[in-house]
Amino acid sequence: MKYNLVACDLDGTLLDDNSNLTEKNIDAIKNITSLGAHFVVVTGRTYFEIPDAVRNLECIKYIIYSDGAVAVNNNSKEALFSEYFSNSLAAEIFNLLDEYDTMIELYENGYPVTDKKKINEKSYEYYAIDPNYRDVITQTRVGKDNLNEYVKNTEKTEIFNVFFKNLSERTECMRRLKDIDDIIFTTSMDNNIEIMPCNVSKGKALSRLCEMLNISWDKVITAGDSKNDISMFSASDVSVSPSNASGEIQRISDDTGCSNNEGIADYIYKKYFA
Repeated sequence: MKYNLVACDLDGTLLDDNSNLTEKNIDAIKNITSLGAHFVVVTGRTYFEIPDAVRNLECIKYIIYSDGAVAVNNNSKEALFSEYFSNSLAAEIFNLLDEYDTMIELYENGYPVTDKKKINEKSYEYYAIDPNYRDVITQTRVGKDNLNEYVKNTEKTEIFNVFFKNLSERTECMRRLKDIDDIIFTTSMDNNIEIMPCNVSKGKALSRLCEMLNISWDKVITAGDSKNDISMFSASDVSVSPSNASGEIQRISDDTGCSNNEGIADYIYKKYFA
């Protein structure tokens, strides 16, 4: 067998536009893993944002979440590795983000935490959050009365995800984030920024997992549709983008398959394994 591992993003890639894992993709994942290969989910979501249909699929043994901050054995729920912000660095980032008109989320211990007053449809509309993602936010966010005080005391902040009202403020914030040491940042939506510790990315986490599993990069296929997926493209022999990905992502990837609604896992199985 040429490939031993498939690493796949969720939103815009494995999941359809309604955040569902289709039966076609479930069958493909089962077919890939039945051949002895691993199918690894690599997502910007926290662990408990991942749909039950994905987390409960026993043949998905490994999940990398929060943009690579944490990897877990999905069967035993044992963390394989994790990286967190220090309290002081988390507070510094929060104070910068709080200068802007934003909805700030911090991902902590597998859960997304945000301002309780902003978990509502009015806020989602105000911050132009993708309508297909709003139900996920409502169902999974942990609301806090005083997020500023909360962030000072938390010990396991994995990443920050922040939605901006004004794109000009987002651009300015990105410029200022470059002056903060020991962080990196990326995006997965038109109006967000995802901020991680400097040694965290999807690609670094995938490489670390492959090392643990003794799988070399030339035995790996990756699939993703957003900028936060680019880092893992270089950690694989073949990178696949769905047809709904931007032109930039399609140009970077080695192969462009079907859309996320048509079943990217099915496409990968039929082209690279069947």
